[in-house]
Formats: sequence, structure tokens, C-alpha cells
Amino acid sequence: MKKLIAASAIALTAQGLAVAEMNSPRAERHVLSLNDVDITALIDDVSIITGYTFILHPDVRRTKVTVMSQAPMDTAEVFQVFLSTLRVHGFAAVPAGKGVYRIVPEQMAIGDASSRNTGPNAFITQVFKLNNFSAVEAAQMVKPLVDAQGQVVANARSNTLVLVDYSSNMPRLREIVQGLDENDRTKVQTVELRNVPAREIEAILNDLLTDRDDNPNNRFEVSAASSSNSIVLKGDEATVARAMRVARELDETDPVRDSLRVIELRNSNAEDIVPILERLADTMAEQSAPGEAQVSTATIAHHQPTNSLVISASPDTILAMERVVEALDKRRAQVLVEAIIVEMSDDTARSLGVQFLLSGTGESSIPFLSTNFSREAPNLLELAGALAPASTFGGANPFTQGAVDSLLSLQPAIGAGGRSGDTLFGAILTAVEADENSKVLSKPFNMTLDNGTSELLVGQQIPIATGESLGSDNSNPFRTVTRQDVGIKLNVTPRISADDTIHLDIFQEVSSVSDVLSAGIDDFATNLRQITTTVLADNGEIIVLGGLIEQASGTRSSKVPVAGDIPVLGNLFKSETNTVVRTNLMVFIRPTIVRDQEDARRVTSRNYRYLRAEELLREGNSDGPSEIDGFISEVLDLDVEQTPSLRGRGE
Repeated sequence: MKKLIAASAIALTAQGLAVAEMNSPRAERHVLSLNDVDITALIDDVSIITGYTFILHPDVRRTKVTVMSQAPMDTAEVFQVFLSTLRVHGFAAVPAGKGVYRIVPEQMAIGDASSRNTGPNAFITQVFKLNNFSAVEAAQMVKPLVDAQGQVVANARSNTLVLVDYSSNMPRLREIVQGLDENDRTKVQTVELRNVPAREIEAILNDLLTDRDDNPNNRFEVSAASSSNSIVLKGDEATVARAMRVARELDETDPVRDSLRVIELRNSNAEDIVPILERLADTMAEQSAPGEAQVSTATIAHHQPTNSLVISASPDTILAMERVVEALDKRRAQVLVEAIIVEMSDDTARSLGVQFLLSGTGESSIPFLSTNFSREAPNLLELAGALAPASTFGGANPFTQGAVDSLLSLQPAIGAGGRSGDTLFGAILTAVEADENSKVLSKPFNMTLDNGTSELLVGQQIPIATGESLGSDNSNPFRTVTRQDVGIKLNVTPRISADDTIHLDIFQEVSSVSDVLSAGIDDFATNLRQITTTVLADNGEIIVLGGLIEQASGTRSSKVPVAGDIPVLGNLFKSETNTVVRTNLMVFIRPTIVRDQEDARRVTSRNYRYLRAEELLREGNSDGPSEIDGFISEVLDLDVEQTPSLRGRGE
């Protein structure tokens, strides 16, 4: 059993110490937004946030950085991002006292390694005293697993091994070194691969050779190092030899045959992925020979029926493309967008008018005196004409049907009339006062993919005349007509951020036919109200988009010239209508993220329960099955009584 002489050295970024200091009552949240700025600007911001003092190496000042955070962070998270940024640009933070750090290049930090910190972004040094294994051989075996910025030093005289690497990788190195020094029966061998990714060989050997023997002394282990594309084999000599043989045989795959790969996609569209991979192949070709014009030799195509990618390229290029495809071919979340569109109107109308008639019924008679306002119902002339005998017209009375229609559209009125000998007389007093409060509620909802566009239209298409023309001899008139959508439109494009905030691009429209502008042709006036906006909403949060308030008032007066202008008495010769209309349109939106089957079942159950309750209330049946229950049972083949997600309580 090996003895560990020195367990650790300094952690150059002192992350653990810093985080401990930051777990204080300070709970401020901060957002970093720096784009291609000097690193000193980032250091100044972090110094203000954390209260730490930083001493900069001269090389640090010539570095540009970009740091963008979408969500607010606490002080400890800001310092963690700062340490990671330093590591990306080849620097590290070395503790130099309480609240004081030196920002130096990583190589200088490695030389100062000691035992203060073991954070994932920290360099640590461990010294191993080997009793049963050569330190020189151990150094050769573990070197491929050490980061390029780390160091491996073996001292043959004292048989000690010194490892310098990031603390996140040190547990694996420690386990391998301990295994080497456990006993002389354990053999460790490093195999460098040329054609096949190390991770694939690791998975194959683990499936073939691990856990085949219950004897702990014969345990076999495989570790892969992607950076050097090599594997480390550890176990008894026979098992290691067999694993080496299998690994080398797998690595001797025919390069031509291995340069072709078919990748079947589960969630993404293969046609959309092809341009991304083509740009990636061009970039890799340029990086392989900087300064020279390079044309990628990779060929990428898609097979639409199976939604697959067909890639022909070098093994390295295929490996990189597989990683990109794996990252892109994720199941996209969906968003259920529910809207409530409320239209409230307050209409008030007042109408007052008088119509009267005095006429003879003889063949040569003409009206002696009459007033008639065609927009008011009933129409006095049509009623009086219907009372005249049929002999007056030499046949059927043409006023009979008009009188019936006028009575069907009757407004509140008081009237009297009759016939005395050859004289017809009649009068109608119309007095109307109407108040109307209406609430029109629409609840459209639709499901769409993240970054997808949902379009919903509930309404109709009406014909609108766009032009009219005649032939050369003013004959054969021709009219062009287009169809226009009228109703409720809701178009939404959601985008989900990392913290489940939903960015919504919304277009909402409510339109209706107002009146016919021209009789006999397809020419309509339409009422139109629109909202186009971009909002942010949390998952399941209800937000209001806005209110569109419209108010219109008008007065319509019909009168007999001259007579209608006589004071007081003129009221008998005119009809007057006053109207006031106020309309308020409000739109409420609730987006709900649907990531998996459980979320889909939950939102489906919620809407099912709403429909079922509405139908039961309409039918006056609170216990028995509804029509929607029959649909679920017969069409969807689900037992409503045995489906808790459908019959359970709503949220």
C-alpha cells in the first residue's frame, strides 16, 4: 500500500477560501455584461463586487475578454465566473493575504502550488512515494491523462512522483497511482489511439472485460483521455494484455470504411443541421493549415425519409461532427400559450320621433299630409298602404309584405290610425331608450415548439371588391374580389431562456364586419383592433398585454324642411337619435412550458377538466357522464374513471 508523503499544495485560485468568505449576509445580485473589453475592466468590476484587492502581472493587461450573464448572480457566483474566465485566458489567481490575490500566468501559478484550496478551477500539486512500482514508469503512464498546462515529474532516486493538475482531474490520477502501487501483480498500460475515439474504446472494453471476476485482485479498469485520445488499462497482466490486443484491433479500422457515418436524428430536422456541419467542416479545414486556402473534403447530405445525416469525412472531423449533432439533437421544449380576449362594451341609444299620415283613398287622391323616416320602424306609409283595399291597386296590395317586415323589426312605439270613408289617417310616436352592457370572452390556446411560431385564426373570410372594369364597348363588366380574414387572430413566437423565463413575440387582432358601404357589391367596412408587442413572462404567469379603449358618440336627425325647425311644434315633424358607444378590449396571456410527457399530461388534463365542467353545467348534470367523456372513451380509448390525471382536481 502506497504512502502519501504530501497530500496537496496551494490551490492557485483559492476558490474554496473565497466562497467561504462570501457566504456572508451579503445577498446582492449582479449581472456581468462585458463585450471584448480589457480584462482590467472585469477585474475592476469583480473587485467592487467582492471587496477583494487584485495585483496584476504585466502580461495580464494585454488581454481582451467577453463575459455575458443572462441571470443575476450572487457574489460567490461572480467570483467563480471570474476564476473560470482567468483560466480560459491562461491566468490564475494566487492568494497573497487576506482578501488579496495576485493575477499571474498559469505557469507561474503552477510553480507556487501549495495546499490551500481544491476548487475545480485550481491547480494543485500532489507528491506520491511509491513502494511497489517505478515512479518513472508511472509518470509515463499517467502523463497522457494530465492537462496540457499541468506537469508530471518523477524522481528515480527517491522513487517519488509529483503531479500538478487541476483539482477536478486529480482524484482520477490519484486512483490510478494508488492502483499502480498496490501490489506488483497490477499492471498498468497506456495505449494511444489513432483512428477510434478513446471514449468508444473505453465503453467497449468496460462492457467486455470489467466485472468478470469476483476476485478484487483481478479487477480491471479503463480510463480514457480525450485530450490525447489514449486509454489507460489497469488490471492483472493477462487481462491488460487481452485488452491491449482488443484496443489495437479496434483502432486498426480501415480509414476509408470508418470515414463514412450515418446519424439518425430524433428531434431535429436533418436539413437544418447540414449547413451547420458544412460550416464546421470548412472551419476545421482552415485551422488545419493556417494561412492557406483550404477546401473541406467532407461531404454532408441528409436523407429526408429517415431524417438522417450522411457524413463522409476524416475520422477526426466525423468525431467533431458527432459531438455537435449530439448537442443540437436535443428534445425541444414546447410552450402552451393560453389567451383570454375580453371585449366589454357600453352602448347607450335614445330615439324620439313622430310620423303621421292623412290621405284619401280614391283613385285620383294624393296624400294630403304625411311624414315618414325610412330608418325608423315601423314604417307608417307601408302600414297605411296595407290598409287600402286591393281594388285601389287593381290587384294584390304591394304594401302588404313591407308592412309585415316593418312590424317584425318593430321598435318601441305608440300609434293609432284608421279609415273614415275615403280618408286614411294614422300617427306613430317612437320613443326608445336602450342601454347595453356586453362582455364577449374568447379563450384561444395553442401549443408550439420553443422558437416556433403559433398561428391561430377563429373567424371567417369575407369577399372584398378590389376593382371593376368594363369592356371596350362598355359591356361585360368585370369585378375583381379578394378574400379577407375577419375574426380573432393570435400569432405567438416563444423563446425559453435558461432560467425558464419566456420571451414572447405576440401579434393579436380582433376584427369584425361593421357595415356594407355599397349595396349590390362586395364592399364592407371592418372594425379592426391590433396588438403587436414583445413581453417577458415567467412559466405559468398570467400577464396583461394592454387595453384598447374606443369611444364613439353621434347624433342622427331626420326632419321635414322648414316645418321641423318651428319651435316646439317642429318636434312633430322630425325624428332624432343619440348614440354613445364605449368599447374596451383587453388581452391576457399565460405561457406554460411543456418539457416532457408529464407536463403534457398535466396541461391536457387541465383543459379537459375545464371542457367537462362547462358541458356538465350546460347539461345540468353534475354526476353522470358527459359527451366529452364518451369521446375520450370511444375515440381515444381511455377509461375516464380510471385515469386520475383526467378526473383529478385542477391546479
